[in-house]
Amino acid sequence: MSTPARAKLSQGGALAAATTAAATILCCLPFAAGVLGAGVAAAGAHLAPLRPYLTAVSLLFLAISFHQAYRAPVSCRTEGCDAGPPSRRYLCVTVWVVAVLVVLLLTASWWASWLIYWTL
Repeated sequence: MSTPARAKLSQGGALAAATTAAATILCCLPFAAGVLGAGVAAAGAHLAPLRPYLTAVSLLFLAISFHQAYRAPVSCRTEGCDAGPPSRRYLCVTVWVVAVLVVLLLTASWWASWLIYWTL
């Protein structure tokens, strides 16, 4: 077999392997997503009795992070400061973003059913 013919056959084999892999992924991906969703639902069912405790812990950590973000640094307490460094501003923005995410996740049982109803 000549070299050009061998190159064409190897390219054809690579193309066949790629299409087989794509077909396998497209066929098995919905099944894998379903299995993953069932696993997460089962784990959530086991954690449901702990929900009040986990909520209290998350709110406690959120309160601690707000305290850390907005308390005056020791150097500002003695000398006085006009504005904090830019990293403190990023810290405050990050704390607020996390606070919004925590509130959304804690209230998901109230608004998720409404969202699903109106999007389907």
